[in-house]
Parts: sequence; C-alpha cells; structure tokens
Amino acid sequence: MRTFFVLSKGAIFSLFAFLFWGCQSETNDDRLKKAFQIKFEADIQNCKESLELLQTQNERDSLIFYFKKSRLAFKQCEPVLSFYASSTYQALNQVNLPKIDEDDNAEKVINAKGYQVIEELLVEEHLPVKDIRKQITNMITSLDLLKKLQPLQKFQKHHILWLSRNELLRISSLGISGFDSPILLNSLDENKQALESLRDYMHLSEVLFSEKELLSQWDKQLRAASDMITSYENFNDFDRYHFIRDHIHSLLATWVLICEDWNIEFPFEQKIDYKTTSFFSPNTFVVKQFAPAYSSESNKELIALGKDLFHDKRFSKDGKMSCASCHQVDKAFTDGRQFAQTNSGGNTKRNAPTVLYTALQNAQFYDARSGGLEEQISAVIKNKDEFHNQIKNIVEVTKKRSEYVNRFKQNYKEGVTAKTVRNAIATYERSLLPFNSSFDQNISKQANNLSQDAITGFNLFMGKAKCGTCHFAPVFNGTIPPNFSHTELEVIGVPQSVKWENAEVDKDLGRFDIFPVEQRKHAFKTPTVRNAKLTAPYMHNGVYQTLDDVIKFYNLGGGAGIGIDLPNQTLPPDSLGLSTQESEQIIAFLHSLTDSLNSY
Repeated sequence: MRTFFVLSKGAIFSLFAFLFWGCQSETNDDRLKKAFQIKFEADIQNCKESLELLQTQNERDSLIFYFKKSRLAFKQCEPVLSFYASSTYQALNQVNLPKIDEDDNAEKVINAKGYQVIEELLVEEHLPVKDIRKQITNMITSLDLLKKLQPLQKFQKHHILWLSRNELLRISSLGISGFDSPILLNSLDENKQALESLRDYMHLSEVLFSEKELLSQWDKQLRAASDMITSYENFNDFDRYHFIRDHIHSLLATWVLICEDWNIEFPFEQKIDYKTTSFFSPNTFVVKQFAPAYSSESNKELIALGKDLFHDKRFSKDGKMSCASCHQVDKAFTDGRQFAQTNSGGNTKRNAPTVLYTALQNAQFYDARSGGLEEQISAVIKNKDEFHNQIKNIVEVTKKRSEYVNRFKQNYKEGVTAKTVRNAIATYERSLLPFNSSFDQNISKQANNLSQDAITGFNLFMGKAKCGTCHFAPVFNGTIPPNFSHTELEVIGVPQSVKWENAEVDKDLGRFDIFPVEQRKHAFKTPTVRNAKLTAPYMHNGVYQTLDDVIKFYNLGGGAGIGIDLPNQTLPPDSLGLSTQESEQIIAFLHSLTDSLNSY
C-alpha cells in the first residue's frame, strides 16, 4: 500500500533547523520563505498522491475510504493553498452547483468540479466510476499546474498571520457547518486536520517569536480545540457554540498577541480588524474596507448627517417618502408589511429587507441588481414607485438647506454633490452594524446568560439544520467568509401563498429578470437572519408571517417538499428531520440575535 510523504513535527523542526542554520549567506526571511515552499510543496504532493490512490479504487466502500483520506490531505494544504492560489483552491473544492458567469453578459454556465462533486457521485445509486475518475484527473492536472506556477514567490512573513486568521474564520463559519462535506459529513476530522496544518506552519515561523511561550500557547490552544473535536463522534452532536467561544476566540486572542510579538506592520487594513478577539463583536469588521475608495472617512458628524438625509421626505418627488418610510428602526429597519408600500399607497412586488448589516454584503436588493449601497440609493431615487426623482433635484434640495450645506463642507471638500449625498446616506447605513445581541455578547464572553435552548438552536442552525451553509456566520447572510468578496444567491422555491402540499412557486423570477439564464430563475440573495424576531413577514414576497412557518418550509425541503418542481433549486430537497423541539430551539437562537437599536 502506498504511503504519503508527511512531515512530522520532528521533521518540521529538522527542516527548520537545516534552513535557518545551514546556509549563513541567506537572510532569515529567505530561509523562512524556503521552509514554507518546501512544506507546501510536500503537502501538495501528498494531496496529489492521495488523489492518484483514490483513482485506482473501484468499489464504493474503498472509494469513500480513500476519498476521506484525500480530503484530509487537502485540508492540510487549505490554509496556504486558499491564500496563495485561490483559483486552484476553488477548482478543487467548489459547491456542486453550476456557476453562472455574468461578467461578460454571455450565457455562460460552468459545471462544478472537484471534491464536492465527487462526494455526491459516491452516493449515487449506480456508482459512476468513470465520472469520478474524470473529476480526479482534472484535479490532478490543477495541482500539477500549481507546481509550475510556484505561488509562494510573493511570500511575506505577515502572510503567515493573514492565512492563519483566515483559516480560523473559515473553520468557524464554513468548516463546522459542513459546507464542504455536505453528504458524508466528515467535517469534524477535516477541521482537526486544518488545525494541525495551522500548528505545522506556525512552527516553521519559530524564529520570528521573541516570546517563545506564545508559540507554546498557540500549540496548546490548537491541541485543546482538536481534543474537543475528537470528543464528538457525531457531526450533528458537535457543540459549535462552545468550540467558537472557548477555543476559536482564544486562538484569535493569541493571534493578536503574536502580531504584537512579531512587531508586524501590515501594509493595509483588511475587512477584519487586527485587534479583534471575537468574530461576533462591534469591533470585528473594518467597515471602510466594504466602502468605495472615494468614501469619506466615517465619523459621528457624517453619520448624523446621513441619518438626517435618510429620514428626509423632501428627497422624494412628492415629498411623502424617505428611506425611513420602508426601513423603520423599531422594526429593525423593515416596515412590517408583506410588500413595501409605493409612493402612491399601493404595493411593490417585494418585501422590504432590513438595512442592518447591508454594508457587509456585495449585492443589494433581493435580485442583487446593485453592487454597493451608493448604487442602491441611486436606484431608489430613480424608481417610479419610490422616490421617482433625479439625483440632480435632490442635490438642489440639499443645497437650499444651509444646515446641510455647512455639514457637507465639514465632511467633503467638494461640498454637496450627487456623489457626496449618496455617500453620506450610505455612511449612515454602514454604521448599522450593532453586533450587540445577547448571542454576540455571550459567544464573545461579554456575558454568560444565553439560554440552553438558544445554544442548542445555534448548534442545530450550524449543524443538523444546515442553515449555516447558506447563512454564513458571523453575519448570517450569504456573503462568504473569510474574504467577504462574494454574496450568494439561492433558489429555494418560495411559494406564492402558504400551502404545505401542491404549492405553486411565486411568480417573481428574481435574478432571472436581470440576467436571463435558466439557472437564475427564482434566484434571490441570501439575507441576514439577524433580528429576524423583528422583521416579519419573511421571504422576498412576505409569504410567511411567522418563524415557525419559515422553519417548517426548510424542514420539508423547501419548494420541493411542498410540491414545487424547480429543476434549478439549490436548496437540498431532503427533509431535515427536525423535531418540534428542535425547531423551537432554532427559533430561540434566532431570537437571541436581536440587537439593541436604541442608538440608531
């Protein structure tokens, strides 16, 4: 039987010693880079050999066995591979759904490939061995090409910190939810391997530590996290809440200390703050990294100006509507109606979504027709059912108000312009990131009063119920961590009325009206579930009045479970098998995500 070349802890130390003391003409940075290259190339070779071994199997049991082995080899590569070669990482580990390429306005549908495709092929009734081998061949080709590209040529020592924190977030949001092991649910073992990889690569960096105890602390915390995973045999039983609170956040705090110990000066800010010790904190995100480059620096005065503009009805043509008309603070910036109201008192065709946390997504509106908040604001201004106005008219209205003019001059050197008016409103909206719910405070160890039902509900949400595979922690929307650069759309089969049998799909085609490709029919952006207690009714058409009905819909398998036949449904059609008590516990968790909004 073939054995893979694995660098043990002792071998890693030997490699470290050889490189750092074997060649005196090189700098420490050069040696560190070389050590990373050798380790990464060994990990990639292991992954390739695991695939080659998988390719020789014919029987289902042996294929599944060696598939799991190959997945562990892949997870060993994951922290470095995903950072330096994201396209290769995606090619190996993408969701088994067709990708719709909208970039060039061509109807381009790209079939999925990689591990997740193989995972689903492995459980088909008639085992498609040829198709599996074809997938493996493509994956091996991707790894061979990666070797030629030598992605670590741009290695810098601060990259070690970036990729390590990325992996901690990836494990917290995607790993423990089963996002990339949806069928075999092998995520626990895979996350242990990812933690082991973080240990290995940090040990290569030992020379950078002034306080060696920090490296030992990192080791101990990784081992404790791994031991917790080992103590659970069943994916659904895993206590994700305490894993994040007691282990991931402890590692994150140590990560901050390592940054200080290395005396790192990062070249720029990332979307996650370098000082945060929780992924669920008001200080977690650097919101300006989600704003356009021209955006003015946020401050209390600019936020207050944007808030006043948000509530100003003079911006609509007839003077009857403001942004706050449909986004009311006491309803978590929604309006409580099934359909948002038009400027003439009628109904639009969709429910009003919350504005809370919209800054942390890359698509606005249910059909994702706007990329950023400024663009979204322009669309509302022009919409005949909303402001029915032109931005130049709004600029003129603003210029006639001396209190507005002076405040604009204080925050923008160009004063009142179309761009600055939109940016001021957007800056207020970007401030709507409270992260102060009971859940946030408890998982961040700022409180210790979360109910057991809410804790169990979170574990169900992220585990058995699979909610977390579309509503990604920590924002619980469709923007994918750890890079937060893409917001997902899903086809779940929302009905036009509440029926649990022989239902009919809602007639709204969603993204298809913007980009007419068959797979985009009934596709809608995945919204945040934060503050769901306050934002009824639910879904893009407000069809469900209660969270009980929402959970029932998903528990039945979405549209497919209530008689709707949508070939392009992205939500798995299988029943989740949730009991009444489990459904209530998920709702208890959702209620625990209710923020205090008094300051807004």
